[in-house]
Amino acid sequence: MDDTPDRRERLLNLLAALLETKRGLTRDEIVTNVSLGYPPVPESARKAFERDKASLRAMEVPVREDVQGNESRYRVDPKEYYLPDLDLSDGELEALHVAVTAIGLGTGSGEGAGALMKLGGLEGTGGMPVAELPLVDSLAPLFDASRHRAVVEFQYRGRGRRVEPWGLTSKFGRWYVVGRDLGAGEMRVFRADRIGDDLVATEPGAFTVPVDFRADAYLADQPWEYGSGRAVPVRIRIDAGHEADLASQVGPDAPIERADDGSVIVQLSVVNYHGLRSFVLGYLDHAEVLSPPEARTAVTDWLQAIAGAES
Repeated sequence: MDDTPDRRERLLNLLAALLETKRGLTRDEIVTNVSLGYPPVPESARKAFERDKASLRAMEVPVREDVQGNESRYRVDPKEYYLPDLDLSDGELEALHVAVTAIGLGTGSGEGAGALMKLGGLEGTGGMPVAELPLVDSLAPLFDASRHRAVVEFQYRGRGRRVEPWGLTSKFGRWYVVGRDLGAGEMRVFRADRIGDDLVATEPGAFTVPVDFRADAYLADQPWEYGSGRAVPVRIRIDAGHEADLASQVGPDAPIERADDGSVIVQLSVVNYHGLRSFVLGYLDHAEVLSPPEARTAVTDWLQAIAGAES
């Protein structure tokens, strides 16, 4: 069984090592320390350390680099890292520990432990997390770019993107970055775990974010809107008698036309047809996709395939 620490645990171990050293550690001393969990291949270990160092600095950990001749030594001064004494009682520190550990950030020790380390309160194992949010390599640079209002460039589904990262949020156990795709000229949602490690941030202060912006507003429970493709307007006829349910699903802003027979025609902005099919199926034979032809075909072909498989 592989007992090598994962990246989240390795980051925490690295931080602890840099806090403990007074003289500083060279890169070779760090990557060859088996307890830290770096890859055995020197080039891979070097790249992993550079990523870890950048991630710690993105989280505002003051990683110092002292150059002595041709050698660099790295350390974190506890006086610069730890928060000042907040004069918390034992009960208050215990409550803080429970709050931090209630949400598990990934596996291993988790990034929440880093916050407790700043308070000098990392003791015991805490309670069982009531929720788990995975951490991915792109999170730290995305948070940093969003905070500094820097445009980011990355590959996503085989295409190069330039995005203003207005904010990050999580839903259904996934992290998402929400922002303006400069190539498409519109707001888009990107899954953070699908963004590679080629992410590059530009100079800070490149854009402004409206004061009423909320990232989670772009992750409503509308599965037909999830994805990275261009949205297509799809018109669907819903029989009379289903208006209340329709309003609860599409919200008050969806364009709706009322026909003389009592039916309504709703227009949805659809990115993926899988979510559209689930929406239409919920109305059984009380819904009909009118346009465009490719959306209608996506639903009818799917239904015919199901009917054929059951015959």
